[in-house]
Amino acid sequence: MTSRRDAKSPTTPPPAPPYYIATAPLFIGDQFSRAFNPGDRVPVEHVDRFGWHDKVRAPEGYAAPTSKTTEPETPDSGQATTEGKDA
Repeated sequence: MTSRRDAKSPTTPPPAPPYYIATAPLFIGDQFSRAFNPGDRVPVEHVDRFGWHDKVRAPEGYAAPTSKTTEPETPDSGQATTEGKDA
């Protein structure tokens, strides 16, 4: 049995940039273990591991590829329709 996918949500997340830029001081553990200062390059692995998504931004000029359409790639998406049915 296959699960239904919502056509509005992407099937895969957009790729992460090669690194992030810190927008605030980033700490590991307590408030005295500073790992990065604002403006520092932060490895993607650290952002995921320590949950710093709200304290970093993508580098200048990086634009994640976006989906241009929300339509399914094939006309037969496996969803029930009333087209072609005899009443």
